Amino acid sequence: MKQILLLGDSLRMGYEPKVRKHLEGKAEVSGPEENGRWAGYTLNSLRFWIPGLPTPDIIHWNCGLWDLGDDYNLGRPFSLPDEYESAVERTIAVFNKLFPNAKVIMATTMPTANPDRTGIIEYNNIIKKVAKKHDIPVNDLFELVKDKVPGIVGEDTIHFTDEGFEFVGEHVAKVLEEYL
Repeated sequence: MKQILLLGDSLRMGYEPKVRKHLEGKAEVSGPEENGRWAGYTLNSLRFWIPGLPTPDIIHWNCGLWDLGDDYNLGRPFSLPDEYESAVERTIAVFNKLFPNAKVIMATTMPTANPDRTGIIEYNNIIKKVAKKHDIPVNDLFELVKDKVPGIVGEDTIHFTDEGFEFVGEHVAKVLEEYL
């Protein structure tokens, strides 16, 4: 049975059980028990997570929302665009080194209830640019949910309701089925 590795932030952690349920009997779905946070954090953490996870045939991943955060009110995102692009590029290099036969799928960052989506769109364009450069398919989760927000976003304005996670999980499972 194919092994699927899901990587990403807390939104991934929300839809992962739904993907697992939808692919039951078709593929084994795993992911780290930890939130992948920003792209550089995921890149660094791979060395700790990988030994405890099955060798993937398919990797579906994204990070971006934490990269956009200005948690200290410095007037800049946590990861500047060039830093974000570098971390995404380096993560692909690590995937290629560790899992040369794995199919990598990049996913875009999903919107929050914040109506200003400029940063998310900018960083998603970086994902699409890097994916195109490496001939990697993109699962455009932003486009999938952009017109459903705020209806599928919970009270915290970032994480989805159970119905929202079900919707995204079903979509991710369908995308992954194309590569089984």
